[in-house]
Amino acid sequence: MLQRKNRILYEVGIGLAIAVLFKTFLFQRRHFLDDEILYVTLVTVLLLEGNIQLDHWLNQKISWIHLPVKRMFMQLLASLSFTLLVLVNVVLIINYLKFGEVDVFSPKLKEVFVPTLLITFIILMVFTCLQFLKSWKTSIVELEQHKTESANAQLQNLKNQLNPHFLFNNLSVLTSLVYKNQDKAADFINELAKVYRYVLDTKNAELVPLQEELTFLNHYIYLQKIRFEDSISFEIKIEENTNSVYILPMCLQMLVENTIQHNETSQAHPLQVLIYTENKSLVIENPIQPRSNVTDSTKTGLKNIEKRYSYFTDEKVTVSTNGATFKVILPLIQKK
Repeated sequence: MLQRKNRILYEVGIGLAIAVLFKTFLFQRRHFLDDEILYVTLVTVLLLEGNIQLDHWLNQKISWIHLPVKRMFMQLLASLSFTLLVLVNVVLIINYLKFGEVDVFSPKLKEVFVPTLLITFIILMVFTCLQFLKSWKTSIVELEQHKTESANAQLQNLKNQLNPHFLFNNLSVLTSLVYKNQDKAADFINELAKVYRYVLDTKNAELVPLQEELTFLNHYIYLQKIRFEDSISFEIKIEENTNSVYILPMCLQMLVENTIQHNETSQAHPLQVLIYTENKSLVIENPIQPRSNVTDSTKTGLKNIEKRYSYFTDEKVTVSTNGATFKVILPLIQKK
């Protein structure tokens, strides 16, 4: 509220300055009434505040960064249309109140109309350029922040896959398989190698096709099924029209990993993980089966995914629970 009051005071100051300029240079040879200074000031405030609100509305519709040419065109068109509409109506009202005439181009007021329109246009051009520069500067800051966060997220993904626990668990399973079933051990090594290969191949990728992520997930699921056997099951239902959609690399695997870490997986209480597409989104769903030896989650991974998603789409990552089921909905991204 205080910021808006300060802005209006600033607009009043601009209006008074324009009114004084009119009185000094345009009407120096004839009487210029003091109430006309008030009129010019009020019109200036109305035009400036109206265009600021118009700019806020356009910010929600058209991005300066993604569509700069379209935004520039729409900004100028909307601002000039609004300015002309306000000027014509205000001049008609003032002309009627002061002179009893309904004529926007009355000889008494047409001298005010054109200079006011010209000055307003100049102010709008300056304002539009400042808005573009501000948005451009903000986008650079956000881009650098995104690069940093993306690099940290990719590094964390590597750590998650290469951490001692992951490697120890899979080596323990492999050791057991070598003695029991050498063919299956060979398959296990092959699947483990594919998991690590995908991690290395996508370490610099910001987005990957959904089908590639699902292929990687199948390799990861194979390892988990060997480890947990019938204590865990996966049901994946993906619509056919998903060839051109993208997703953040390894975020799906991370959500499955979190599900395993925070829920009981046993023969008595097998964990069932559902992965399916719905309404242009990817849903990961599981029953809540809390493990007794798990500490409270910091939800850092989910926050990281939500933040990274915000750079690619306005659609939000949704996390919900009804007490019995935990669900995460990831928007599917159409890459431009």
